[in-house]
Amino acid sequence: MSVLRRIVQSPTVSNAAKAFIPYPLGREPSSVPKIFPIYETYIDRRPISLRYRVTAMIEMCNLDEAATISHLAVVDRFRNDRDTVFICNSVIGAMCKAKRYEEALSLFNYFFNESQVLPNTLSCNLIMKAHCDQGRVDVALELYRHMVLDGRVSPGIETYKILTEALVAAKRFDEACALERSMKRRSFMVYDILIRGFLDAGRFVEASQIFEDLKEPNSRLPWREYHKAIAVFSASFMRYWLKQGKDEEAMEIYKGLDKPMLQVNPIVGNRILQVLVEHGKKTVALDLFEEMICNSETVDIIFKGFSDTIVPFDFEWLGVGCYGTMIKRLCEQGRVSEAEELFADMFSDVERDEHLMAAGPDVSTFRAMINGYVKVGRVDDAMNMLDKMKISTLRKLAIHRAS
Repeated sequence: MSVLRRIVQSPTVSNAAKAFIPYPLGREPSSVPKIFPIYETYIDRRPISLRYRVTAMIEMCNLDEAATISHLAVVDRFRNDRDTVFICNSVIGAMCKAKRYEEALSLFNYFFNESQVLPNTLSCNLIMKAHCDQGRVDVALELYRHMVLDGRVSPGIETYKILTEALVAAKRFDEACALERSMKRRSFMVYDILIRGFLDAGRFVEASQIFEDLKEPNSRLPWREYHKAIAVFSASFMRYWLKQGKDEEAMEIYKGLDKPMLQVNPIVGNRILQVLVEHGKKTVALDLFEEMICNSETVDIIFKGFSDTIVPFDFEWLGVGCYGTMIKRLCEQGRVSEAEELFADMFSDVERDEHLMAAGPDVSTFRAMINGYVKVGRVDDAMNMLDKMKISTLRKLAIHRAS
């Protein structure tokens, strides 16, 4: 058993007895932009939680103000609040999404090193992903090793997915496989990253060996995920054969799949649907789509793959996320009138009932409509939609009550 695996499975040091060791940043802390604390008087006295204030600023894409307000999460009044880590993660995540990695790292250092708030797995995952996105895999691995040795925060499945994907992208397959072997809890998604990585690198034998090993009766896969995992792995091999121009081999795999699972399990169904659409198997893809339970990813795949075709949707079974995705894609395709009708139909009850505000349009949906109007030259309608967005956001803020 490797040293790393022994550490993961049998930590011997009590969490409570450990002295605080700062989380590694990949550089000297003095080189990270300094954050200065703010006073509670920075915000007004309305009974609105700090969590909601930060979330509202993020929704309105005012990340600078969100970051400033979030500094209060470490002061005594808010520090013991159950929302503290949520606030920290929200603003760090928003900075990462906007690719403002330097500021994300600075916030991470301020919250979890300087202020010694205890992070959770998501906190570390966000920074590891930021490092990997910038090609700094070794720095991400340094933070992972710190988590393992420190023991207060445990790596999760998403941690291993992030690191495995980065190692595979860097063609560091031996390290990726070693990392997989150190996992306490197995995840078929990590195995699929390895399989796809080997296939993309032309190493079919290694990919097939992993697949065959996982199909054995004593498979390392959790039994509840076994059939779902085999279907996801099959999608990766379908993609491989289609890329090689060997359609017959790919479709033979498809014929052998459990069709009811594809229909009711979006993770599996969407993976197969994506492969079919990407490689021109649109008739088969539409047949599958008509039988599937849709989520927002399903809608996204269909709109991107059938941009020149009107695809019928069963609106009775679509959730709010699906509607939002459809509106965005319709606007991108210049089909603003259709998006407009869908927007009006989807949110027709919201203005009459404040309890439905949470199900109403989010800022990204409003922005999609605004951009769509501008794209087709309807500037006045874009300005009206901007006013509606402001009113909707203010109404959400007004009806909010502090927890």
